Amino acid sequence: MIVRLRRPIRLLWGYLAACALMGFVLACVAAWTMPETAAPEVFALTIALTKLAMIVSVLPSIVVIPILEWLGMRRWYGYAIYGAVLSAVASVLISGGIERPQPLNLITIAICFAFLGAASATVYWWIAGRFAGRGVVLSETE
Repeated sequence: MIVRLRRPIRLLWGYLAACALMGFVLACVAAWTMPETAAPEVFALTIALTKLAMIVSVLPSIVVIPILEWLGMRRWYGYAIYGAVLSAVASVLISGGIERPQPLNLITIAICFAFLGAASATVYWWIAGRFAGRGVVLSETE
């Protein structure tokens, strides 16, 4: 029974690590751009932004990760493309860029988040994605 839990636990750890990287980088950027307000609470800000990354990405990930597992996608670029697209779209929607577009700022934000999403998805791939599609081999003794 514990052997069958190996894959879901690996997927969960990969997802948590990818969100934690996203939260940590965003907290560091906040501390760098607003040092007087964010620097003392980098740890608390990291946790809050990790939760935000988890909330924003949970529904698309529930759809995409099983598809990539089922297809047996073991190449990192598939996960990096998914992370980049998800982060770029989420950054545009969260920043409110659709209602009041400012092209240069919107493009800069989307590109920065796309790189961060690709890096976070690469962390997920390193933990869980490179084992996608591998079945659990159980040897039955009789």
